Amino acid sequence: MLKILLVFIVGLIEQVLYTMYLISVDKRQTNLSSILMFAYMCLYLFVIAYALKDSEAVTLLIAYAASCGLGNYLVMLWEKYKEKK
Repeated sequence: MLKILLVFIVGLIEQVLYTMYLISVDKRQTNLSSILMFAYMCLYLFVIAYALKDSEAVTLLIAYAASCGLGNYLVMLWEKYKEKK
């Protein structure tokens, strides 16, 4: 259970970074988008490598996918909130 929670949290952070990366690309922020892509890819590859070594790979990858969806949702809500101000 701890492994699933760890993968969920890392996936959430990773997806927040990725969504922020997409927003920075849209705004043509070269340096920020490059740093965010580096951080995103490091976390992404860590999670995939970690999950593939585990006997519960499918469960871990499902938790990872769910956290990615949640991370994207939260950043998009935040961006909508900022636009309304």
